[in-house]
Amino acid sequence: MLWRPRTAELALHTVALAATVTTVCVVLGIGLAVAAVRLVGGRPLMVGLLAAPLAVPSYVAGFAWTRLFPGFEGFWAAVLVLSAACYPLVLLPVAASLSASGRSMEDAARTLGRGPVDTFFAITLRRIRPAAAGGALLVALYALGDFGGPASVRFDSFTVGIYNAYNGAFDRTLPAVYSLALIAAALVLAASERMIRRMDAAPIAAVERASKQRHPLAVRTAAWLFMAAVTAVGILIPVIALIREMRQSRRLAGRSAGEIVAWFWPDLTATIGYAVAGAVVVTALAIPVALFTARPRRRGAGLVESVSYLGYTLPGVTVGLAFVFVGIRLGRDFYLTPGMLVACYAVLFLPLAVGPIRAGLDSTSGSLVDVSRTLGAGRWETLVRVRLPLVFPGIAAGALLAGLTVAKELPATLLLRPIGTQTLATHMWSLSNDLATGEAAVLGIVLIMVTALPTALLSAFLFAKGGSR
Repeated sequence: MLWRPRTAELALHTVALAATVTTVCVVLGIGLAVAAVRLVGGRPLMVGLLAAPLAVPSYVAGFAWTRLFPGFEGFWAAVLVLSAACYPLVLLPVAASLSASGRSMEDAARTLGRGPVDTFFAITLRRIRPAAAGGALLVALYALGDFGGPASVRFDSFTVGIYNAYNGAFDRTLPAVYSLALIAAALVLAASERMIRRMDAAPIAAVERASKQRHPLAVRTAAWLFMAAVTAVGILIPVIALIREMRQSRRLAGRSAGEIVAWFWPDLTATIGYAVAGAVVVTALAIPVALFTARPRRRGAGLVESVSYLGYTLPGVTVGLAFVFVGIRLGRDFYLTPGMLVACYAVLFLPLAVGPIRAGLDSTSGSLVDVSRTLGAGRWETLVRVRLPLVFPGIAAGALLAGLTVAKELPATLLLRPIGTQTLATHMWSLSNDLATGEAAVLGIVLIMVTALPTALLSAFLFAKGGSR
């Protein structure tokens, strides 16, 4: 089955989409980071606003664009939708890297006669390469495994093929074969990430305070226009399209605001409930993993770290499909239950909490811990009274990030949600497929409202922390 023409076609579509989206996001992410941090003196809130499109799920953006432009479909439509959703994955680490490093080396290069373009490629780009490469790999993994974005603009990728094959056939062999191919590609990308991290493990030159430099008005104006245009494509145009669809809907005409709220309230509570439950479970599992893999390194820490990150490298539709196969064999006490869905979320999103918590633990494993142990506190008392309170911001950031991601998750939730349960994401998807576009637009707006402000605040917080290192 791997050598069927259809399999080769899906593979070509998926690789081309992932490569193109990654390239676009690297260019946009680096360009926006330089514009915000270097050209207009970016503040955390500014970077947070630029990262706000993270709150717009790709399937919501795809639905909005197709309603605004009925012929909006195919490869380039998928590229636009995924690029608008993913460029913050490059923007945030690059902006933090630029903010954390000064520009004295750049100023010295300019003094020695290098032009701005030459200075950027010779100095700036070399400094931000690790951050940009890490963000690019996250984008590639996202584009490789995303289901809702390509499906919403009628572009066939591996994830769309897996979902359609699962729903359209009694034989589950074909979706399993597609899943294996997708898993292999994801593991190759994960291995590439580890290789790049080793290559860039050498320390960077000492960090200096950024010098203030006021650029010409024309340059600053161009930077502002660039940032405004990208933000408009990422969040403003989709929101306007959704509002337009709501206003034109005949099925919403005559309904009061209270009736509309009562209609989507069960979906909202289910979304928030699963987001909170997923965040709690993910964080509870992440704390011991982070403790084991934080400094000082223990034997087996690398293996535990790799296993914990495995779920995040795999597309949600393949992990959801694996839980379907396991759940069927475990019986009705587990299959299609809330516990099964939350367990899938834990597998998918555990690394989102492990990273911030481990970083916080690494930063508190020095003098304060030694002082506590010197004063007679045991290992557990030091952990509870010293390290965990100090790392609480990392715990909160990891929990918030996991909860926001759970709220937007679509393919695994479609496969594993209990019968009769709808989240904002799954109900919107069902309504859009049933051509109930007005109601789908309402749920899209509500989902963006639930996730937009926390996403912007979290992005600003992470940027500020990165810039203060």
